[in-house]
Amino acid sequence: MAQLRPAPFRDLVTRLHREPRARAALFELPRRKWYQPDPDDPDLGVSFHGARAGNPAGPAAGPHTQMAQNILLSYVAGGRIIELKTVQDNDQLTIPRPCIDMANVGYNIEWSQELCIAESLHEYVAGSMLIEMFRHDSDLAGDTLDSLPGAVIYDISVGYDLASISRDKVRGFLDGVRNAWSLVERLRAEIPRELTAARDLNYPARLSDSVTLSTFHGCPADEIEKICELLIGEHDFNLMVKMNPTMLGKQRLEHLLHDVLGYTELRVNEQAYTTGLAFDEAVELCRRLTDFAEKRGRRVGFKFSNTLEVRNQRDFFPPGNEVAYLSGQPLHVITMTLADEFRQKVGPHMPISFSAGIDRNNFPLAVACGFVPVTAVTDLLRPGGYGRLGWYLQSLTDEMRKLDVVNINEFILRRFDQEEEARRRASAELGKGVDANELNRAAVAWAGLLNTSFVAKLARDDPRYRAYQNRRVPARIDSHLDTFDCLTNGKCVEVCPNAANFTYPTPILSFDHQDVVVSSDGKWSAGESRRFEITKDVQIACYADFCNECGNCDTFCPEYGGPYIEKPNFFGSVESWEQAAPRDGFVVHEQPEGGWIRARIDGAVYQLTFVRQTQQYIFDDGTIEALLTGWGHTIVSIRPLKPLAADHCLDMRIYHLLRCLRDGVLNEQYVNQINVHWLARCRPASGAPR
Repeated sequence: MAQLRPAPFRDLVTRLHREPRARAALFELPRRKWYQPDPDDPDLGVSFHGARAGNPAGPAAGPHTQMAQNILLSYVAGGRIIELKTVQDNDQLTIPRPCIDMANVGYNIEWSQELCIAESLHEYVAGSMLIEMFRHDSDLAGDTLDSLPGAVIYDISVGYDLASISRDKVRGFLDGVRNAWSLVERLRAEIPRELTAARDLNYPARLSDSVTLSTFHGCPADEIEKICELLIGEHDFNLMVKMNPTMLGKQRLEHLLHDVLGYTELRVNEQAYTTGLAFDEAVELCRRLTDFAEKRGRRVGFKFSNTLEVRNQRDFFPPGNEVAYLSGQPLHVITMTLADEFRQKVGPHMPISFSAGIDRNNFPLAVACGFVPVTAVTDLLRPGGYGRLGWYLQSLTDEMRKLDVVNINEFILRRFDQEEEARRRASAELGKGVDANELNRAAVAWAGLLNTSFVAKLARDDPRYRAYQNRRVPARIDSHLDTFDCLTNGKCVEVCPNAANFTYPTPILSFDHQDVVVSSDGKWSAGESRRFEITKDVQIACYADFCNECGNCDTFCPEYGGPYIEKPNFFGSVESWEQAAPRDGFVVHEQPEGGWIRARIDGAVYQLTFVRQTQQYIFDDGTIEALLTGWGHTIVSIRPLKPLAADHCLDMRIYHLLRCLRDGVLNEQYVNQINVHWLARCRPASGAPR
């Protein structure tokens, strides 16, 4: 079973500073997809719980915000409000694999962090520090630091009931979020000494001022209120309470899902209607919590929405998973309708964040509703990956330019021509003699409420959310993945939320080779002649410590087999390689005098060692050891490692496979997690013999 393992912070920092300069990319995200706002663009800045962020976009709590490199990529691609993945007291989950199905709409069976709580805090702080390094490096961020309206904001998420949130693990996590100074200093000490500017940055000790509460699994209303009071009153956080789509009610929700949108095959999990927070309960909770928070100098708001629990009728997930969580296009319509109805009840001034089926087309519409933030998961799991965030912001910028507005507030007022009505309602609400700024803020809030009704209707009427528009699945070709030479279209790299899949170079090769047959008396002879070929100069591999076998790369790969299964899996340490047995995989070790690559292939273990001083290779399969010259690959000697009862064949295809893999992943032209770990420590020659 896959186990996520955070990378050493030193390696992440090294990669941050090397990869953009070597390849104009960062964790395989090309520089052309980095978000770098033009100073002449409209101001996309927004306020979230009183703090200012550069724009309202970001990844929602989920697979894009679990690891430090994910958090960095989210920022680089344009996210300025980053919702960190939900943590809970039970941090030893066993999640079935694969767990993410994005073939058309979106389904998943993973819902909480896969790291232990201490690791989650480590990754969140490490990610925030990487972002600060990026922002303050003019070679990376350009001149955007000073022009950004505000810093990035992190919103943490906890769940799922009062008992677990009150336990020491979650309390310790919340304490660490409020004051991460000791962790910041420990990570600072891991920054390579030559990166003086990064070591000297003033990293904030408080990671976040806000929590989103997730109570997906039947937490009663009175318990939700107690949790909120705990998080606001005792832990001193601003709060967003995540709402569930079933609050819309069975009749209304299923009318939308089946009659309007046409997803007649979907069946909502009946239990979800009775165990979650009801609509009227949420309205009353909203009013009480607002008063509770205001008395303590804090803010409260609501997030729309969680995923929708449906009966699993697909065969993508492992057997036994009766419930799946729906996201994407149908959830957008349901959630926008719910947000509209809720707003009509609670009024315009309740802060609302939105995450349900967001993409480049509807992002500007959600922003026009005054939602902050507007976040995405499903769309970011499609080809383009993190780079799709920039499309959202470009779409918003384009719409703002068409309206000739200079900031988000003006956009909200003018997008649906509701400014006059919004100002009328604001004046009626506040009366005469009100400060102009206060009146304008109220007008913007009213315009957001009015716009929400327009946007909800647009969503219900838009054919692109209908089932018949979302039946297609990614096409396959009649081809099966192998170690080398897939189509290398890069989709599997883009859609991996953890940046586990990566590219590496190889030479184009084609030659005959012969196995070595060793008899029981130690004599050897040439065996069968076979062809070894590599037809492409760029290959794909998987960094196994970042891979949780979610299956998303397999969904979008046009060939059969699954990149995370068929492509070489490289582990970050011997320990993780050994613990992954019997899963096939590779591990590399380098030192100044040479290095080795160890492989587990079909249950058998092989090792290839390169001796730099003599420029020779030592290859063994646990039974036979061969010494070969480095350039011609001529056998110098053969020796058995244990007595032979019969003839034994030493597979020389594996010898050539291992040397090509080792040379490829250590090639500094393509920076990856393997070579930043070893090359930073021992600087071996980049042109090892092939």
